This record gives sequence, C-alpha cells and structure tokens, in this order.
Amino acid sequence: MRKERKMRGFTLVELLIVLLILGILIGLAVPRYLASIEKSKETTFCSNVRNVISAIEAWRMDTATTAYPSTATLNQIITSTAYFSQPPINPYTGTVLKAVADTPSIAGVFQYTDPATPGAVYTASTNPDCGIR
Repeated sequence: MRKERKMRGFTLVELLIVLLILGILIGLAVPRYLASIEKSKETTFCSNVRNVISAIEAWRMDTATTAYPSTATLNQIITSTAYFSQPPINPYTGTVLKAVADTPSIAGVFQYTDPATPGAVYTASTNPDCGIR
C-alpha cells in the first residue's frame, strides 16, 4: 500500500492576511521614520549653527578685536581649518553651511547680520528656529 502524503502549505487567504498586517505596520512606521529624519536634520543644523557662533567668538579673540566679522568674513571662517576640522554641513542641502544676510524663509538657512558699529552685537536667526538670541 502506498501512503499518500498531503501537501501542506499556506492558503491564499492566510497569505493575504499576513500581507495586510505587514501593510498596516509599514503604514504606521513610515510617518514616524520620516518625522525622526526631519528632527535629526533640525538638531544637526542647530548644533552646526551653535558651533559657528562659537567660532565667531574664537575669531574675535584670535584677532584681538571687539568687532564682529562681516558676513563674507564669517563664511571664510566657516570654511577655515583654523576653526573647524571639517566645515559644518547643512543637512538640508548637503553643502557647507553658509551665512546669508537675508531673512530665512526656507529650512536650513542661517541669517547673520554684522553690526554697523564695532563692538555692537550681531543678529542671527535661523529656520528652523534654534533659539539663538
């Protein structure tokens, strides 16, 4: 007598249920993942801007001046190996962080306005807001 073996496997309904469950889990995970990427970009950007502000103070001590650098000089400081082992990267653009004189309107912009009189305080603002005053 021959014994018949029954082929065991998954039915189409079982496979569809598993795929449905996986789809729901992915649907819940992707938005959280994208939000965490955005938050990490913001944290990196703000950290780099704070490092630039520290470099401004180091530049003032190195040059023995009470004046703050111009925007052009600040951008030279940012790329200088004297103040950074590697230039700070803007995580929103993937390029070296650059100070601009315009008001920030898009994410990843560091606005720096040098004072008109020596010894006056510069103004800086960022988008996203890094709490720099």
